[in-house]
Amino acid sequence: MVKKDSKWRQAVIYQIYPWTFHEDTGRTPQKGIGSLKGVIEKLPYVRNELGADAVWLSPFYTSPMKDAGYDISNYRDVHEDLGDLKDFKDLVQAAHDIGLKVMVDFVPNHTSDQHEWFQKSRNKQDDYDDWYIWHPGKKDDKGNRIPPNNWPSVFSIPNRRARERGEMPNLKKGDWTPAISAWQWDDSRGEYYLRTFSKEQPDLNWSNPMVREAMKENMRFWIDIGVDGFRFDAVNWIGKNMSFEDEQINTAYNEDQFENPYDQYLKFNSCNYPELLHQYVWEICEVLRDERYEDRDLRIIMEAHLGESDLRQLNDVAPDVAAAFNFGAMKLRWGVMERKIQIDYYYQNLSDKAIGNQVNGNHDTSRLATRHGDVIARTAAVMNLFLPGMRFIYNGEELGLHDANVPYDRMRDHENGYRDGERTPIIWNDHEKNAGFSKADDDKLWLPVNRDDFGISLFRQYTDPKSSFSLYRIAIKLCRDLPAVQRGKYDPLRTDNIEVFAFERRDGDEKVVIAVNFDSHAQHSVITTDFTQGKVALSSIDVDQNLQNVNLADGLHLRPNEALVILSAE
Repeated sequence: MVKKDSKWRQAVIYQIYPWTFHEDTGRTPQKGIGSLKGVIEKLPYVRNELGADAVWLSPFYTSPMKDAGYDISNYRDVHEDLGDLKDFKDLVQAAHDIGLKVMVDFVPNHTSDQHEWFQKSRNKQDDYDDWYIWHPGKKDDKGNRIPPNNWPSVFSIPNRRARERGEMPNLKKGDWTPAISAWQWDDSRGEYYLRTFSKEQPDLNWSNPMVREAMKENMRFWIDIGVDGFRFDAVNWIGKNMSFEDEQINTAYNEDQFENPYDQYLKFNSCNYPELLHQYVWEICEVLRDERYEDRDLRIIMEAHLGESDLRQLNDVAPDVAAAFNFGAMKLRWGVMERKIQIDYYYQNLSDKAIGNQVNGNHDTSRLATRHGDVIARTAAVMNLFLPGMRFIYNGEELGLHDANVPYDRMRDHENGYRDGERTPIIWNDHEKNAGFSKADDDKLWLPVNRDDFGISLFRQYTDPKSSFSLYRIAIKLCRDLPAVQRGKYDPLRTDNIEVFAFERRDGDEKVVIAVNFDSHAQHSVITTDFTQGKVALSSIDVDQNLQNVNLADGLHLRPNEALVILSAE
């Protein structure tokens, strides 16, 4: 059962991408890379200015950086470019001192090929022989050795890019671009190893109990330092069918609709295998239930790209300490029926024992303002912040930052080549070098600064009462101040306008209605609830806080793509 006083229940969690967040001003010489000390310098902004309750740090571990730190070579140390273990301990202490919880990224499915475990496994040293997934492969009709099955790599977009460059002349129009195999031949061992992502990221063998125990020990290491929670990366890939059956073809695949050849396959065996996935997730969660942590308020959030039904089952595995990211809405187009159906289904099927969540973006997804435009980005923010559960904000989202157009020679994400745009530095101001991110020369920056966003720097937005930053700050404060938002359940409301979505949160006599116009034209709507007289506390468009009176029975006037927060005046 979730602790009644759990601080995660209605927490705002601010995701920090440390490589491009902030380089501490005292580092000499400046490297053009963010640092843990730089994060410490900005914690007061996150807590006191924005009003967040927790920070989530994307990977900061020792890594060759083939996949932005998700290829870990040491789970118990800090990448030297970001700082050291003492810096991390100082960060946890500084966060706790001002009331922020600390969540860290944790990568259970794979390691770097430079990890000591993999080096020993490929050489069959000690007891590490089957810590990874090895297979001798099979022979084709001509006697050539080929991979054991058709499992594809998630990172198959390079094949699509190669075809676009004319490097696959044998493919005819209408032919599907082949996915890259998830199996990589290793000369040292004379076998294939499974690498669901890049070839430098071999998959761990979770069917080996020694692997599971080692990963749990890594979790305990960080909990003992003071970490309050984990974001588990790609958790659904730890559950695999170890009989290695082929994946079925996705007959709905269309190259005009799907960019990644990986999506040609239905994923029932290479990941999402429930019989094992649920077992492993339960075992992971047992770490947080350990009696030595009974006084701690610990939490896990899981990245799992699954359908709504499968996500519901995963959420039911350990609802007292863990839940999967609610990615459904983030992946949908901006449309009232799609969103209402998804949100209704999510809360109707969420266990009373669980803590739900809402998310608009992250480091793997094009920025919210780029996907939907500036106006809708504000509307989506208000809607998500007032829904029950943990609310995640990706750094820069509160400023309405946009994707940058990163030149090919400055890209870091060459494996996929499409995620650098949302990972560029935060625009702190428009008068310091590199927008206040770092004092290093531009060509030394981890990723270039997006100069197109200088006009919406934090410095400019801070004193503008109608800015995106002001909207987030005021909305978060309002959520914290209203008992109905802190404790009330999601209750969908009936409207007489198909373009208007409304829901209610309530606690005793306090009631809050959120009404959202999904249309690009102004709309009028009557909202059915048990009170009629209300006061507008917030508008997504102009952060209107004059508490103007409205009569819900007479109907609301909503401007194009506007969200209103209305308090009961009765």
